[in-house]
Amino acid sequence: MDLREQPGVKGTLTIELRDEAGALVGRFRHRNLITTQGKRLLAELLMGKKNALPTSWAIVVGTGTAPANVADTGLKAPITDVAEDRSPDVAVVSRGNTTVVQGTVSATLPAPPAGTVQPLTEAGIQITVGTEKILFNRVQFPPVNRGANMVMTLSWEIAF
Repeated sequence: MDLREQPGVKGTLTIELRDEAGALVGRFRHRNLITTQGKRLLAELLMGKKNALPTSWAIVVGTGTAPANVADTGLKAPITDVAEDRSPDVAVVSRGNTTVVQGTVSATLPAPPAGTVQPLTEAGIQITVGTEKILFNRVQFPPVNRGANMVMTLSWEIAF
């Protein structure tokens, strides 16, 4: 399915790499898909079928190269670094003649240890509800090299 034709909820990931002084080294934007698990979570919360609300929102990254699929329940090759957003934002945004509700999850991964280069190729939002971890969305993209002198900020806009 072409992601531009995905009905309902849409997401866009922005990755920014900055050097240790804070200067922008690279910015990348990728459209992503919402997983079946993510859509189910939204429906269950809306219908009162979930007994608990999300307790944590995190951005997970990995080195998997398989294309994103709505059936994905986890990243294909996750790294151990997880960046949590303790206060996701919700805003009403006007874009021309359209108004959308936009949720934003943002998190920063610190620079990895010296001598490390990670060619990251996938990312997703992992929502924790009780003890259950749900991969809300996933995107696979060309390699973005996270090196020892770079801080990576990931910001996900989810539009309804």
